[in-house]
Formats: sequence, structure tokens, C-alpha cells
Amino acid sequence: MDIAHIGSRLFLAFVLGAVLGLERELNEQKTATNNPKYSAVLGIRSFSLVTALGAVAGILSFNFMPFALILSIGFFLMLIVFYYLNARFTNDHGITTGVAVIYSFVIGLILMTDAIPIQLTLVLTIIVIVLLSQKSRIKDVVRDINIRELNAFISFAILAVVILPFLPNASYALVDIPGVKDFLRNLTPMMRSLAQVDMVNPFKLWLVVVLITGIDLVGHILERTIGQKKGWLLASMAGGFVSSTATTQSLAQESRNTTKTNHLLAAAVLANLVSFFQIAFVIIAINSTFFAHLIPILLCMIFASFFILLYFLKIREGHNIEVHENIEQKQSSIIDLKAALKFASLFLVISIFSKIALIIFGQSGFLAATGIGALIGLDAVMINTSQLAGNSINYTFASLAFIIANTVNLGAKSVYCFLTGKKQFAIKFSLSMGIVIISSLLGFLFFT
Repeated sequence: MDIAHIGSRLFLAFVLGAVLGLERELNEQKTATNNPKYSAVLGIRSFSLVTALGAVAGILSFNFMPFALILSIGFFLMLIVFYYLNARFTNDHGITTGVAVIYSFVIGLILMTDAIPIQLTLVLTIIVIVLLSQKSRIKDVVRDINIRELNAFISFAILAVVILPFLPNASYALVDIPGVKDFLRNLTPMMRSLAQVDMVNPFKLWLVVVLITGIDLVGHILERTIGQKKGWLLASMAGGFVSSTATTQSLAQESRNTTKTNHLLAAAVLANLVSFFQIAFVIIAINSTFFAHLIPILLCMIFASFFILLYFLKIREGHNIEVHENIEQKQSSIIDLKAALKFASLFLVISIFSKIALIIFGQSGFLAATGIGALIGLDAVMINTSQLAGNSINYTFASLAFIIANTVNLGAKSVYCFLTGKKQFAIKFSLSMGIVIISSLLGFLFFT
């Protein structure tokens, strides 16, 4: 290790230690004003020296490991004694500053030994400084978290982090069941084709559950931080790009926990409005000419959805039901796992049914197969339609297929809302989507 390298790392150790010390000194000065016995003894100089000491230990570790160990052990013993005396004198038993001092020593040691990349060291130091400086805000957040919210965080972590990554991301058909393949040899070609249909992908199916519960959790967090209306709108806007069906389902479930549903209806309309832009991006990437034919239809749908969104945002709801709503929210869980599992099961059944229908109808029943496939989403059927438009089918016929698929998809979402949401929410959402469907038909009849 050359002198220039040692000098630059030693200088960086001083700087990082000084920054940590500055934050601690400002914090301890604030503490000293509230505690006459407290004296701000740890600051820029202390932390700079501690970090430099860690750097010296790192230099010694290359050729004089025993001396480096003695130096490190001596430092930690001195820190223990200091913590004991300081806690006894000030009656402050917090260990935040003590941990920060240890981290400062470790910074110097890491910088000299290159144990981890220097970029990671800088990032970790910034994170530590932010955590130290946001002590009061973090305490406020922790104090405001209740048991219901903690359980929701833990539940979602189990669903998304513990279960989802370990599920196989592969599709399974009947022929994948041991012994079934031999049995199918004696069946008709149609039955053999049906047996090869992908029935379930465990990862993607569980991802639906994670999306629904995740939107529930994100919506609640945003509701707590920026307000009920804005929170659900932001969560739904993001969810619409991923899955407008799952987002609508999540909002329908949430409607059962509140007596005011207009903000949830606005969020559901927004999720579907966003999905129209998302499907437009998919179509234009595959067949720009087909997209040009769809522009009048898409614009009619977008304008209709936009005005419905404005209506639900502007309409006022009574304030005399807030007390009842708060009591109802406290009694309900943030994440409705049971409802999410029910929807995932329904989603699986419809998915299998639509795939079987595609095989049975084939190209002769293109519109019927497209409508059935749209029960679970527009992406797959619109990709197929875009590829065929201008080749196997003309653009007018393809536009009609788009309207049928969109009508079936929005109708299916309305049915999902009746099955899992509040009746008031489901009726208003169905009427809203009915207006969007009518607007698409008008766009097709008068502008294409």
C-alpha cells in the first residue's frame, strides 16, 4: 500500500468521522439544553479521532495483527467505561451515540483494509447519518404505528418476501402430472390438446395475491401520510400500470371498510384510465397502423373516464359519518387475505376456462375467444389481435374485437366488485364502466 493511497483513505476517514461527529454534536447540544447534567462531550473532534484510530488499526492489521487487535480491544474497553460513567452521571441509557462511535471506528478500519467497496462504505455512512438525524421523526412514526398496521406489514412481508420468491415460475398442465401422459395416449386429439393447456403458474398466481394485498397496504400508507383521497389515487395510478383488475378488486374490498366510497370509485376509474394508456403502448409497439385505427375509440374511452373521474373527485360526501367510519376501520384489517385468495382462485378458474375456449373455438370463433380471454385481462388478447390485424383480419374487424374484449373486461371487473365489494361501490363502478363502454361503441360507429 503506497503513501498516497494511505493518505487519501486517512483523509476520507477524518471527513466521514467529522460529518458523523457534527450530527452527534448538534444532537447532544440540543439534549444538553433540556438536561442540566448533560454535557456535550462527543462531537466533531471525538468522532474524527475515533475514525482515524480505526484507520490506524487497519494499517497495522497488514503486518502487525497483534498490535491491531490490542488497539481495537483497548478502544472498545475504553468505550464501555465511557458509556458506563456517562450513563451514571446523566441518567441517559441510550446507546445510539455509542453505536455511532463504534461505526466510526469500523469505517476507518474498512477504508484501510478495503473489506467492502468504498462506494458501499459511503452509502452506509450516509444512511447512518440520515437515521441519526431523523431520530424525532422516526420516533413519531413508530409511536403512531398500531398493532393492526404492524400485523399488516408482517403479513405482506410473509406473502411477498418469504413465499413468493420460492414458488416455481413455470406453467403446469395436466400432462405434467405423473401417469397422466400415458393415459392420454388413448384419448382423442382434442382431449390431448386440452390436457396440454397450461393450467397454473404458482408464481404468477401468487403474484396476484401479492398485488392485491400490496395495493391495500400502499393505499393505507399513503392515506395516512398524504390523506385519504390523494393516497388511494396515487396507489391506484401505480397499480393500473401493473394490473387494473387487481387494483379494482383491492379497491372493491376496501369499500367494505368505509361508509364513503366516492374517493375509492375515483381511484378505481383512474386505475382503468391508466390501463387504457398502458394497452395503447402495447398496441402501438406491435402494430402502429392498427393503433391509428383505434385512436378515435381510445380517445372516447379516455375522455369518458376522465370526466367520470372528475365527477367522483368533485362530489361531496357527508361529514356526519366520520365517527362511524373510524370505528369500522379500527375493527377491520388492512390486508384482506381471505378476499385476495378468493379472487386468485376465481382468476385461476377464468384463466383455465379462457385457454380451453381458445383451443375449442380456434380462429373460426375469433371474437368469442377474444371475449373469453379478456375475462382476465386485455394484454394477451390485444397482443394477439394486433399481430393479426392487417394480415388475417382487417382493421375494422380488429377494432370490433378490441371493443368486445374491453367490454367483457370491464364487465368482468364489475362482477368482481359485486362479489367482493360494497353494493353501493359496485353499482356506481358498473354504471361508470357502462358509460365507458358506450363511449367506445360511439367511437367505433361514428369515427372509424
